Amino acid sequence: MEDDYQSYTRLTRFEKKRKNTKWLSVFITIGAIFIVVLIGIFIFPSGDNEDYEAEVVNGENDSIKEDNNNDPISDSDSNEVDNPEGETDTNTTDNDYQNPDDFQLELVESDDDNVIQAYTSTWNPIQTIQSEPHSITWEQSSQDWKEMMQAAELATGIQVEEMYYLWVSGNGPQSVIATFSDGSFDNHYRVYLTWIENQGWKPEKVELLREHDQLHRFDSDRVSSEVEEDNVE
Repeated sequence: MEDDYQSYTRLTRFEKKRKNTKWLSVFITIGAIFIVVLIGIFIFPSGDNEDYEAEVVNGENDSIKEDNNNDPISDSDSNEVDNPEGETDTNTTDNDYQNPDDFQLELVESDDDNVIQAYTSTWNPIQTIQSEPHSITWEQSSQDWKEMMQAAELATGIQVEEMYYLWVSGNGPQSVIATFSDGSFDNHYRVYLTWIENQGWKPEKVELLREHDQLHRFDSDRVSSEVEEDNVE
């Protein structure tokens, strides 16, 4: 009987020891896993930190690219490829277009009995592609004439192709006076234009006339015929 009791006692102790050993192993395993996790956290940064560092590096690369783009040689090469000369001229014309309706007119006095009304405004020069020194060109196919007429159109709102009996006369070394009628022959204009150095032709003043005072320079029979036809219409 005593032997049975001792055997039972030894078995109980063994089971307890085995259970304790099992739990100890579990705790050791959990502890090891926890340590591995901690080591992993310290060794491998979190995703947020990686993103932030990537942004900083990208920012540095962007700065380098910007510095390269500021290089005159790089700009020149880029313009040759992306902006052909013809396209550049077209874009410049579109961007620099001035609407006559965008300018507020200011009435000014005139001593001329033929002037119904005179006005001026803060017109800008028509941006030129001509170089200095400038000299007035009277050829109607020239760039100087084209820009001159654009300035007259800006000041009056009358398109160049609608300017009838156009007469342009010199008014100094770098100034001209353009006189013309509109398509109805009811409105007559005298426009004062001045060349601004390195900028272009600029309207200075417009006078609305009672009559076109330069018509005598044209064929009188032709003028009378066209005016009569317009009145009939």
